[in-house]
Amino acid sequence: MVKVSVIIPFYNQNNDFLIKALTSALNQTLNDIEIICINDGSENLENINLVKNIQKQDNRVKLINIEHQGSGIARNNGIIESSGKNIMFLDSDDYYPDIDILEKLYNIKTEEKVKIAGGKHLILNKERLEEPYFNFGNIDEYFCNKKIKYLDYQFPWWYWCFMYDTDLMKENNIFFPSYLRYQDPPFFVKIMYQAQIFYAADFVTYIHRKSDRLFSLTPFLAYHHVKGISEILTFSKEHHLNKLHKLLYDTFYNYDINLLENIKDLSTIQLYELIKIINEAK
Repeated sequence: MVKVSVIIPFYNQNNDFLIKALTSALNQTLNDIEIICINDGSENLENINLVKNIQKQDNRVKLINIEHQGSGIARNNGIIESSGKNIMFLDSDDYYPDIDILEKLYNIKTEEKVKIAGGKHLILNKERLEEPYFNFGNIDEYFCNKKIKYLDYQFPWWYWCFMYDTDLMKENNIFFPSYLRYQDPPFFVKIMYQAQIFYAADFVTYIHRKSDRLFSLTPFLAYHHVKGISEILTFSKEHHLNKLHKLLYDTFYNYDINLLENIKDLSTIQLYELIKIINEAK
């Protein structure tokens, strides 16, 4: 069993970005790792050949090919195939800021005896690194090298900043939902709730690349996005996570309410189901 499995799903990715992601994982000072690349039905043969070539040079790299089902299902395949004691998730256009990120988080988890440990992240906007901007409170105050109760934290985003105990996922059947959008917040909330306590380190563990592509959600993707939000609202209500519940509810009505317009062309039953869940969340 290796110490850490790094799971990287990819689908029609920019080759330079994919190289950056893989290199940042391969160059980590923690050598006892595996890097599981999941080809989510990519039509970009350069992506596939790139991973195969790196695989020939470094046997720590594994390649799994699946039909295109979205990054959530791709990550689940990585979890199932992983042999690491711990798991980290790395998007194929993101990267680790330093070569000792995995080693530092692994040592923290071991020394502090926690199931989850993580830190902060920065946004790469073109060539400039920026602090993440968020309107609903300040989470930096939690990241000061100490153990935090999730009941105090109750935040649903930025799951890739953390290292997770593999058994915590597999033994409690915590996987990503099959949504094509917004599949990571439900996973993050459930794994954090199960762990109860995590270690919040005062350093940057992840660089997230801001996409410069302009896109609008199709009715189908908008539906999946709202499904993800509604799943967390249902979970937070059932488990009395009041702070999280209010955060998601406020975020939806301040930023995501227009998504209901996108999905009005879907069946009446599907739309009614989502509106009912959102309204019952009040």
